[in-house]
Amino acid sequence: MAEAIEHMPSREPAAGPAHEPVHRRMEVFGAAPLPKTVDWTTADDDGDVRTILDSVVAQISGLPSTIVANTLPRLTHRVLAGDGTGLPGQEAAAVFGTVGGHSAFALARTGGGFGVFSADPLKSLGETAEAGQPIRALALGSDGERDLLLTAGDDSTVWAWDLSGDEGLLYARGGHGAAVWAVAAHSDSGDELVYSGGGDGNIWGWGSRDGAEIGALTGHAQAVNALATARVRGLNLLVSGGDDGTVRVWNTDTGEVIHTFAPELEWVNAVAVTGAQERGLIAAAGSDHVVRMWDIASGTPTQALHGHTAAVTGLSFLQQDDRILLASCSYDGTVRTWDVATGDALDTWSAQDIWPAALAAASSPDGAFLVSGGATGTARIWDTQGMVRHALAGSGGAIQALALAEHDRATTAVLGHLDGTMRIWDVATGAARYALAPDDGSIASVAFGPAGGTVLCGTDRGTVRVHATADGALQQVPTPHTDRILSLAFLPADGGVVASAGADRTVRTWEAATGRPLLRLRGHEAAVTRLAAGQVGSITALASADEDAKILVWDAISGRRLLDLHAVRPLSALVFGAVDGSDVLVAAEQRGPIRVWDVLSGEALATLETADAAIVTATVCVLADTSVLLAGTQDRTVRAWRLPDGATLGAVSVEQKPLALSFSPPETLHVAGSSGLMTINRFRPDVAGSGRM
Repeated sequence: MAEAIEHMPSREPAAGPAHEPVHRRMEVFGAAPLPKTVDWTTADDDGDVRTILDSVVAQISGLPSTIVANTLPRLTHRVLAGDGTGLPGQEAAAVFGTVGGHSAFALARTGGGFGVFSADPLKSLGETAEAGQPIRALALGSDGERDLLLTAGDDSTVWAWDLSGDEGLLYARGGHGAAVWAVAAHSDSGDELVYSGGGDGNIWGWGSRDGAEIGALTGHAQAVNALATARVRGLNLLVSGGDDGTVRVWNTDTGEVIHTFAPELEWVNAVAVTGAQERGLIAAAGSDHVVRMWDIASGTPTQALHGHTAAVTGLSFLQQDDRILLASCSYDGTVRTWDVATGDALDTWSAQDIWPAALAAASSPDGAFLVSGGATGTARIWDTQGMVRHALAGSGGAIQALALAEHDRATTAVLGHLDGTMRIWDVATGAARYALAPDDGSIASVAFGPAGGTVLCGTDRGTVRVHATADGALQQVPTPHTDRILSLAFLPADGGVVASAGADRTVRTWEAATGRPLLRLRGHEAAVTRLAAGQVGSITALASADEDAKILVWDAISGRRLLDLHAVRPLSALVFGAVDGSDVLVAAEQRGPIRVWDVLSGEALATLETADAAIVTATVCVLADTSVLLAGTQDRTVRAWRLPDGATLGAVSVEQKPLALSFSPPETLHVAGSSGLMTINRFRPDVAGSGRM
């Protein structure tokens, strides 16, 4: 039972941060990929032709290219060249878009890194050998002011790159790569700030209203287990304790560490801070059963409180009459109160729980009171002498975290359960207000916003959520995905909005230029592997498909679910298009047929047989006044079908596996593959060999 509910990650050193600092080394390659077909008349000037010829000579001879002499692609300004070491496990992927108003494509290389290239004429716009963990998804788009490339993959982080200026990497929107063991909040000039600490050893700050990331506080060598905030002597303070056995005091206005305390204990489980009576005090406890206190102004220890016989799991300051008290709970099964000024033990009683895991205190017109909870799943409300006022019994299993706040003139308790349930209670009456069903794993930490109007929670999967206290409505999920990101798509919406999806079964939308979270869409019960975005009438639509072949279509602005569709096998391609004035969604199954639906009605329009060809990518275009579906296949072929009747038009062989297709009227087809770009200038799939190879 102890292992099931202990609020303690592994004692081993935690893994590194989920994402690295944003200033990364980038590698410049002078030559663009060797073109398979070049329409020489499209070269801007003799310099472009010489560039391509120099590239050809360098590749044939094996000699290094010399065209990196004087200029750097825009993406690589203000960075150093890298060593070219690839990341293991990355497969080639490509996406088309526009850069500077011209057709372009981005290519994630086998082994690691990516490059961005203009398609006509073919030239490098910038490359990097380092872009987070293996890239699984790319998206090219714009925020209205600059062109952006977004990449994502196994590090659960969205990376945004500026392609228009000299910014390089704009941000890497990540978060905790491990459980969020602690959350806290405070108000700064009217803005509520949320802090979260977890298994990665970092403390992240977020804006609770917009989810904007304000940075990381780094210093703990292992997991952060506890956080507490207070305004003391004009300073906004955050206190943290962790598996490295240290207690740190941060000035959140500057991000600086004011004090670091290193008592001789293995880990810190609980911290508390108070500025009551203008006496700034910090309390911390953990593995060695002793509760310690320090004076904030001087940084000197004031008390060491002995009495518990097992690890201390909860601490809370409270005021009774004119005295400041400290309450504590422990795995020894007891709750204790202490006189802060003298260090005297006041009262001790049984928590009526075999593993008390959490404790909070508050004041009311009837006097101060405490709430404790643990393995039994029942929270008990006590007076300061240990008499039970109420028992809050839920069905969510063990309680891992709890918090108290005043909201709407009533004292409210939030309980976080091991099964992922979060419950809100009225403390005065002992009545449950509502319960939120499990979402994103066990609740590992809870806290209230400064005014009590919001509830914060952190989960063991690494998610931080912000809910409205009144009804539990989800307001923000500032943390990104908690597992691998498998797909990205820019939305056809003003301001630059990108969607992401992945193995955590969620679809999320973001402000592309800043990483500010917008929506989190839930409905899939398996990893989401494909996204497609398009305009359907007046609706900005987003389609998502998962490993169970379930396809959901959303209004990407409001989050409203529009359609539920089903294929037979998981998808290898998903794309919106237009056929005879109707908006359609095309879904290619892995080694199966291609299905076409009318998006507005959900009606199946066609099922195109592929003879078990493995579809890699697809696009819908108009060729010779006819709606045509083009699909690139694993066997290095581009196949074409007429829509909506599904008649086969033919196929064209290409020299590499097509990773992405882009059609430019009247008859130019660009094919991006792992070794570069192939351009077919007079593409006619109904005539074999019509493209120039």
